[in-house]
Amino acid sequence: MSPSPPLATSSLDALPMQLAVLNTDGEILYTNEAWREFGDENDYAGDSSSIGTNYLGVCEVGDGGNGGGAASGIRSVIDGDRDEFSYEYPCHSPDERRWFTMRATRFTDDEETYVQVVHLDITDRKLAEIEADEKANRLQNVASILSHDLRNPLAVALGYAQTLIEEGIATDRLGRVVDSLERMDEIVSDALVLARHDSVTQRVTVDLGTRVEDAWDHVETGGASLVVADSATFEADSNLLAHVFENLFRNAIEHGREDDDSPLTVTVGTLTTDDDRPGFYVEDDGVGIPADERDEVFEDGYSSATDGTGLGLSIVSQVVEAHGWCLELTESASGGARFEITGVELGT
Repeated sequence: MSPSPPLATSSLDALPMQLAVLNTDGEILYTNEAWREFGDENDYAGDSSSIGTNYLGVCEVGDGGNGGGAASGIRSVIDGDRDEFSYEYPCHSPDERRWFTMRATRFTDDEETYVQVVHLDITDRKLAEIEADEKANRLQNVASILSHDLRNPLAVALGYAQTLIEEGIATDRLGRVVDSLERMDEIVSDALVLARHDSVTQRVTVDLGTRVEDAWDHVETGGASLVVADSATFEADSNLLAHVFENLFRNAIEHGREDDDSPLTVTVGTLTTDDDRPGFYVEDDGVGIPADERDEVFEDGYSSATDGTGLGLSIVSQVVEAHGWCLELTESASGGARFEITGVELGT
């Protein structure tokens, strides 16, 4: 391989990843500045440029026997069995954990075949993946504890308390116990939704109006009224969608009125915006949510009511995100709260 022109060499030296060029025997003919710096920083035995070294042999000895896979992949590129080969591997130092991706591609110059090998540091991505996996495992453990270790004895205690009330024993005091137990069950139910549902695996065709009315029937409306402005069909996880509507309805009923005697109307309809972001909305004609609080309301534990779980709108946000939709909180025409869910492919 002829020496590289100065401009090409400078360009390759400017790359942040380590790069080498091999001949068809696996011998290293050229390395860039990042390759040489990596060798110097990691106490590479010999010339840090590695020029003249057989890279296939280095891969074969590898770390813990893992290099054989890389050598085989590079050979398949040299032989023309594949156009490129990628290989992820750990490369930990005494001070830190590191991971890299090695990518080999074949090219020709003056009718001679060469292979370019690039090593890209993917440590940040791998650490993020590990953290996400650990978080998912923790959530599954929490979900298991909530659904079995806590919910089962909670159901037993609630059943005994309700039986004693039916028998007329200490009804006032036990009534408060039942209220607390039911409150605990609500918290467990909300927490399980958050712990178990970060993606949607099964979608069915749902009708907006039908799902809205079903959800309304499962909420203590307290005299509030529902208006379905229009309807459409779309694909969604019907069970998770129910959590969206029920929690939005509860939020409006619990926080939208000036007092318990104030009338409240909740309206649901479709969105067909000019910027091609179809979807649906849920709004009320209540007191609304101040602009400086609209980001906070979706955080876990946020609640302006003393008896709220603080998880309702967080569940809405998570379910919307799991569907790949977008959620925006704004103000209705009457000054109440308006939740817009966009990115939904509406049918007729």
